[in-house]
Amino acid sequence: MRRLTIALVAVATLVTVAAVGAFATGCGGNSVPSDAVATVGGVSVTKADFQQLLTQAQAQMKASGMTMPAKGSATYGHYVAQIVEYLVQEKVVAQSAKQLGVSVTDKEVNDEIARIEKSYGGEKKVLSLLKQQGMTMELLKRSIRSQTLAQRAASVVSKKATVSDAQIQTYWKAHKAQYLKKKTNTLAKAKATIKQTLLSAKQQQLWSAWLSGREKALGVAYAGGYDPAQLTASPSASASSSGG
Repeated sequence: MRRLTIALVAVATLVTVAAVGAFATGCGGNSVPSDAVATVGGVSVTKADFQQLLTQAQAQMKASGMTMPAKGSATYGHYVAQIVEYLVQEKVVAQSAKQLGVSVTDKEVNDEIARIEKSYGGEKKVLSLLKQQGMTMELLKRSIRSQTLAQRAASVVSKKATVSDAQIQTYWKAHKAQYLKKKTNTLAKAKATIKQTLLSAKQQQLWSAWLSGREKALGVAYAGGYDPAQLTASPSASASSSGG
């Protein structure tokens, strides 16, 4: 049986061009409600939302024959950090969409659901596949809305990204040996590929910088034990920052 080939939200960034941002603030907890893992612009990222995505991640791993890392392990901390980062970024984009002039309508979401159902043999088949992956139709719709909104936001933010011939030349010289082993063994043949590589990197840089700026402008705070920076820090770094 085919898996539902949409970008599931538990362990992925919001859009293809998005790097995991350097999320703001140090020690959290004081200004975060007890039922939240974080706040963005004063809006809670709830523990219920976090648990829903953690459960989804566990179901996906089980379906793939994998086991969720032990709670308290470094690998488990990275999973938690990714989920929190996703949820925070979702709030940042949602709260900034109007500023960018982007939106997603209910009709667009429903049209995408209809396309998926047609592709996978109907609503019942999709619901069955979702259940296997720890998802619900509600979560699928939310995922589609969030990712579409983020893609549109990223398109606006990164539209000024450009790559010059000089930058292509520099990249070619630095990576020439790699290209000589392939069919793209001349600059003329490799130029389009190099340009796209550099353009994608520029778009990612613009997106990450925008996210960082919006996080600072909106204000992001984390509950104790949910700060991605601390969850993914090395043991020595974590110990040195524990007083923050």
